[in-house]
Order: sequence, then C-alpha cells, then structure tokens
Amino acid sequence: MNFRMRLKEFPILKLSRWPRWRARLAVLLAVSLVVGSGGCFTEENGELFYGRVATPRAQEFRWSDGGLPRVFDPALAAAPPDTDAVRALYEGLTEYDPRTLAPVSGVAQSWQPSADGREWTFQLRRDARWSNGEVVTAQDFVRSWQRITQLGDRAPHAKLLDNILGVRQETPVAVATPSPTPIETPNAEAAGATSSTASDDAPQPTPTPLAPGELFGAEAIDAHTLLVRLRRPDGNFPALVAHPIFRPVHQSQIETNVAGSEAVKESPPSGELAADKPGMVVSNGAFQLSRQTPEGVVLERAGNYWNAKAIALERVRFVPSRDAEEALAAYHAGEIDAVTNSNVEPLAVKLLAPYQDFRRSTFGALTYYQFNTASPPFDDLRVRQALTLAVDRERLSLDTLNGVTEAATRFLPAPAGNEEAEPHSAKSLPFHVERARQLLAEAGFPDGPGFPRIRLLVNRNEQHRQVAQAVASMWRRALGIETEFVMKDWDEYESALKAGDYDIARRSIVMQTTDEETNMLAMFAEEQPVPPAGTQLIDPNVAPSAPSTATAPPDQSSPDSMPNAPSLSPTPLIRTEAQALASLPAMPIYFASSFALVKPYVSGFNTNLLDAPSLQHVRIDTGWQPPKRDTALPLSGGE
Repeated sequence: MNFRMRLKEFPILKLSRWPRWRARLAVLLAVSLVVGSGGCFTEENGELFYGRVATPRAQEFRWSDGGLPRVFDPALAAAPPDTDAVRALYEGLTEYDPRTLAPVSGVAQSWQPSADGREWTFQLRRDARWSNGEVVTAQDFVRSWQRITQLGDRAPHAKLLDNILGVRQETPVAVATPSPTPIETPNAEAAGATSSTASDDAPQPTPTPLAPGELFGAEAIDAHTLLVRLRRPDGNFPALVAHPIFRPVHQSQIETNVAGSEAVKESPPSGELAADKPGMVVSNGAFQLSRQTPEGVVLERAGNYWNAKAIALERVRFVPSRDAEEALAAYHAGEIDAVTNSNVEPLAVKLLAPYQDFRRSTFGALTYYQFNTASPPFDDLRVRQALTLAVDRERLSLDTLNGVTEAATRFLPAPAGNEEAEPHSAKSLPFHVERARQLLAEAGFPDGPGFPRIRLLVNRNEQHRQVAQAVASMWRRALGIETEFVMKDWDEYESALKAGDYDIARRSIVMQTTDEETNMLAMFAEEQPVPPAGTQLIDPNVAPSAPSTATAPPDQSSPDSMPNAPSLSPTPLIRTEAQALASLPAMPIYFASSFALVKPYVSGFNTNLLDAPSLQHVRIDTGWQPPKRDTALPLSGGE
C-alpha cells in the first residue's frame, strides 16, 4: 500500500525528481553506517523512530496518502487516495479484515451460497443507515450495481461485476494468438487503476447463458434481503464484493445527477461527486465528508453509522504534499501521523529501514513475462519451463532492482498475516539451471543451437529495460539462447500485444481482490494451453519424464496423458494458480513492495496486499509513552 510506486505500471523508482533529497539521504546514510560500525548509539543520536514523536491529545488521524482524494464515488474511484476515502465514506455488503483480507460483515450481517455456488443471499442489517438517516436497503445495492453497467468503461473496475448475470451477454471467442489482458496503464496516475479487460467466455462449468430480457442478476427480495445470481460458481464472492466498486450510492444522488451516469458525462474527467459541497454527499460508512479544500480533505465520524460506538477516530485529515520529500519532512517534524503512497528510492529504504515506525510489505502487483503460446517453439511446455527455471528471481530483485521488490516464484502472493496458509497452489517455481538445460534438450535444443532469437517485447521504461537485460543475460548463460529487445512506446506496445507480434512480452497486473479465479482470469483471459490432468507441476527433484504425482487441475479429463507434453489445442480458461503453474502461459518475475511510516502511537493501521487499510480500526493512543531502554547500546561486534 504504502509509499507505493506510481510510475507507469507501478514502477519502483523515480530517480530524476529528487536530486536534493538524494544528496541528503546519501550523507545521512553514510553517517549512520559509520556510527553503526564503530560508535555507540545513545538516546539522542540513535532514535528508535524517524523524527519527532509528539503524542496527540485528540482522536484525529493526519494522513499523507500520496495526494488528496478528488473522487468520492465508489464507481469511479480508481486508486488511492480516492479508494481510501471511498472505503471510509461507504460501506459494502462486506468489508476486508485489514490484516488478513478475509471478508467480514459490513451492511450484510450474514450471507449464504446456494448448493452449486451460483447464487448468494445476503441478509442486510436493519440498523444500517445513510448519513441522512434513511435505511440502507437491498435495492440501494441493485440500483448502484446497475448504474455501473451503464457507466461501462468509465467505471475503472467495472469488469469485477462481469460474473453477475445481466452484466454482459455471452459471446463465443475465436482462439488465435494470445491477447493482452491489461491491468496496465500508460501513466503513473492510472497505475493500478483499471481492472481486467479479461474475457471469460469459455468457463468451467459452463455458465447459464443470459436469455434476452432476463432480469439483472442482483435482486432485492425484500428491503433487507439481496439475492445475487452468478454466471459461474464463485466460492469467494463475499470477498469480491468488499471491493469499493460494489459499495452503494444513495438514490437521491443518482436521481439528481450528483453521482449519476449523466453527471459523469458532463462533469470533469475526475468524476468528482459533489466535491464543492461535501454536505451533499450522502454516504453510509463510518465517516462522512466534512470539508474539501486545496489545503486538505476532512472526514468526520458519522453519527448515523450502525457501529459508530466502535469507531475511535473523530476526524481524519488527508494532508496534501507536493512530493515525497515534503511528506517525509512533515512526518519527521511530527506534523502528520502516517505517510503512504509516495515515491521512494532504494537509498531511502536503506536509511529508513532501521526505524521501528518504518514498514515494508509485499504489494499485490505482479510483473510477469507472457509467452506467445501460439508461436513455436513457445507452444512447447518444455521450452516455457526451461526459460522459467533459468531465471534467478532472488538475484534479480536484490541486484537489478536494488532490493525494493519481492521475488515472485508464484503468480499470487502469500496472504499477509498468515504466511503459513496455502490458499492456492503450494507449488512454486525454483531457480534450477540443470533442469532447465535438460528440458531444453528434450525440446530439441541442447545447449541452445537452433533456438530462434527471442523477441522480447517491453514498453519503453528504464527499469523494464534493465530487468529485460538481466533476464536475457541469465538465458544466455544458462541455456545459450539469445534475445532481441523490442522496446516500444506505450501505444505501439499495446498494438503489438493485440497483434501477438512478440515471442515473450512484459506484462503487469495490480490485483484488485484476493479471489484466485478473478486474478487468474485477469492475467490469462484468452484461451491458453492447459496441460491435461496428471501433468506434474515443476519439481526440480523429479526428472521431467517421471510419472506425475501432482493433483490434477480441476475439470480436466485426460488422465493418461504424458507429463510435460505440449498441449496445443484450445482448452478451457486458466482459473487456478495450479493450472497456471502447470501450463506456464507466463512466468512470474517480481511483486512490488510497499512502504509506510506510521507513528508509534497509531494502532490499527494495517498494511496488506491490496493496499486497503481500514480507518475503522485506527486509534490514537493518547497516553502513549516511548519504550524504556538503555541510554547506550553496545558497540558493533561486541566491543
């Protein structure tokens, strides 16, 4: 979530904008290294926390979130800080547990699936109220979701509703070359802002087609009962509807064009919802909009919220800052309580890492290299496996990317706060040169001769170029394979993706949900070769020709097929991580990291994979005192 990298497709660094700050960091880091290696830390020069810590006396949270919220409409909010404000102002059927991202009760106090998982019934709490005192009803959700279908592409994450009956019609897909499934954008502000353009027209099991005139799949059975009919089963639907786009908008705002689709057509591109008149914004969340000026956005605790007594914060202030230097300076001076969503350099990470109020976590933004499986020799699973196993992801993250990313040996990150759990496939992709060479030889290219030069498509960006060069060097050393870089500006890059004019292409996705199937469809929306049942996942300790002992991917039907054999015919969509790891339509490269500074007197401000903090849980400990410790720490090396 935090200090999140906001260049094109969540890049890691923005080096050119911080010349003065970089110089300061270099001096400070050099001093800290000298002191840490030979001197002694005292209470005065070995601070536990970054900057001044003055415990507030009020329940007011001052937050530098990479800018000021401008969009207060659940349908139009694309990325933080807008989505952070929407989560505070509006409540969905469910909410995310801010630590584990499990769905917890929101407006819905309970939910129940049908036996086949195609229908979900939500029972709404009777004490849920809008900020104007009116009751929140099931029809509010139906009306708001229907509005999103009318907004179409103007709603950045509208694709998340695609599984609801009536959102879009079934259309057959002609399988040809792989098509892009972008969760990618050509500029920094939109990074992570758009949802998948994935097409899921060949699902398993086959969805019930929508008949002409069939009703919308969300139906208000009564004022407090919402029935949602899905095109295909989804056991994680309660987690999906915790996303901000599923949150309701009050009927009066739609009818008066405050938040309606007609207002969107006529309003500025930002899609501001009554921005100049905060009192007009009728919301149903724990907070309501109090003030919006260039000097800041203020939210106040909502008196009509059903769980208002459990909300500790009385006020939230979104504080503006021109850049990361200004945000960090304000934090260091004790003027704000948290900094998130700002650009950060590797040098800054090294400087801030020793402080106890500095946080680092994995962010659910994946960079991966997609194979053109319609083009030989990349239609051969053994070739894809060889290229994947020959990449040392740990070295790539530590060296090429300066340690500010997380090596991705899977397509989905481990859940925060529960790293021992394995909600998806337990398999991962190791770095194993010997096996990679064996696989390439079995595919007919021992030691590389005869293998065509790889055309690696990368959009023009210095960081992406460096990564591509490092990967190509690994392929050359391990497999004897040469790579040609095809660097294109964004528009040309997108055109090449759509035309399938590449062998391997750099891709990225900013995950909007923890739902496994949704994320897999976002990455692999077109038909891809999926190995038959019985195909083993990559295991460096098992010879490629050994019989498979892996669990078969669901809904496959060829148990006698040989493992590692290429699958050339169109097969159903990839819906699980296990299928993706078995068939390797792409290779994961790295996850982005997120960073934050949070004052020690702030509790309940949790970081997570989805960049989705919950202000409902935040509390200011007005009695906080610094921990006691010795005034001098031992010298390095025990001297």
